Amino acid sequence: MGPKMVTVHTFWPVILLAALSGCSTMQISSDYDASANFAGLKTYNWIPEPPKASSDPRIDNPFIERRIRDAVDNQLAAQGYERGLSGDSDFLVGYHVALEKKLAVSTMNEYYGVVVGPRWHYSSPRWYGSETYVYDYDEGSLVLDIIEAGSRKLIWRGSALARVDTTASAERKTKRINEAVQRILAQFPPKPK
Repeated sequence: MGPKMVTVHTFWPVILLAALSGCSTMQISSDYDASANFAGLKTYNWIPEPPKASSDPRIDNPFIERRIRDAVDNQLAAQGYERGLSGDSDFLVGYHVALEKKLAVSTMNEYYGVVVGPRWHYSSPRWYGSETYVYDYDEGSLVLDIIEAGSRKLIWRGSALARVDTTASAERKTKRINEAVQRILAQFPPKPK
């Protein structure tokens, strides 16, 4: 009896979906001025100047601005900070957003086969056929700045970077913004080492 081919079919659409959803992770980072006194910070307010307007209407959007401000206010309140009166705050909060078009390439192998010989002796596995998919996506960043009110000096910056679905529902956008703000501000104030 000759060798027999055993083929396992992979469902490339399912794999592609899994790969895409796995890439939607959010990258969080922060940096700070090591000489700043974070222990004295109790009250905050927003920087009086609004963020610079973008020519991209997906970013320059009053709904996005309100969601970001609400998320920051709620998270800072949850962390014990109080919103002070204008001109009577320990620190100021500002933010920046950016959206960039990215390109991704993914190759999917469609078939995996193993040749079965006499006495169930297996030969090396072999791939049969592959397809390459190219797609674009939006990558968004949200940067939060903490500025010492008296000196107007930047003392802390946190950011989130993630894929953005610009066609998502208002509820989904709010959820993603809340998640980003919560994860960014989880690193504020910086923990002493």
